[in-house]
Amino acid sequence: MSSLLIILLFLISGAATFFIASRLSVFGDAVKEKSQFSSAFMGVIIGVAVSLPELTSSITAIAIDSPDLAVGNLIGSNLFNLMGLAVFDLVYRRHQIMNHTTQESKLYGWLVVMMTLIVLAGLMLTLPAHFYHISYTTIIMTLLYFIGTRWINRRTDYQGRKVKVENRRYTDYTYKQVLNRFILAAVGIMIMGTILTVAAERLAVITGLGASFVGSFLVAISTSLPDAVSVGIALKLRNFNLGVSSLIGSNAFNLMILAFTDIIYLQGNLLKESSSANLITGGASVVFMLLIIYSITRRKARSTWSYMMPSLLIILCYFVTTYAVFQLN
Repeated sequence: MSSLLIILLFLISGAATFFIASRLSVFGDAVKEKSQFSSAFMGVIIGVAVSLPELTSSITAIAIDSPDLAVGNLIGSNLFNLMGLAVFDLVYRRHQIMNHTTQESKLYGWLVVMMTLIVLAGLMLTLPAHFYHISYTTIIMTLLYFIGTRWINRRTDYQGRKVKVENRRYTDYTYKQVLNRFILAAVGIMIMGTILTVAAERLAVITGLGASFVGSFLVAISTSLPDAVSVGIALKLRNFNLGVSSLIGSNAFNLMILAFTDIIYLQGNLLKESSSANLITGGASVVFMLLIIYSITRRKARSTWSYMMPSLLIILCYFVTTYAVFQLN
């Protein structure tokens, strides 16, 4: 396959991903309107749906025995997602979108922080034994994800039933119609995400860049396009909580994909087989998430500049992290 054909395939699949992801976010918003689910819960569901390309990419990386690419892709996707949220925060700075975000989104943010810290511990520490070939970090992370999401979702469902739906926009559709369209869009995202990832990996071979850098940035950015688009559409619809929570939910699910990838990687401990460069990416994603949590928690900023400061720091640190990982390859 020629280099030009690979580039065209990458661009076409990227455009298709952009379109399908926009439909996914719109019909996710419609499902929320026509059901009793809250914005935070529905945001997590959308976050899981748009994380399907990361799942496909990680399985592909394991199939070609490239654990460094698998780990770098998932941690790098989380890093890019948070940088993208910071960019959207600056674009919609007049609305101060973080002030419209609920307690549930903050709780999911803390869940992502704790899961990422477990991943960092797995990258740094050598534990004495494993359960078969599965690392203890994967077991702990899996338990934390299911226990944490169940507890948070209970709070979300309870508060969601109290909220009255206003400004209905989807009166021409039935609940079944919007649900079917949401599912079809999710399937389309997975298919296009697979094509996008394969094309990105071929581009990586052509450029000759290291697996850590390619996984953390080129493939990660490619598979994170649906996340960025879905968040952008949700914010355009002025559903700020849905946009923020869907991205945070996507980050949590990405870490669960990492746990699943460790389970199917039979050659040993996935995290120990990956590059130390992932420590930089993972550490930066923790810092970014803490800055997002701070933005959600703090009182309304008195000036636009003080409000934008956390997002500006995230964007600046993203490029610093990119350069640091590039230097290590």
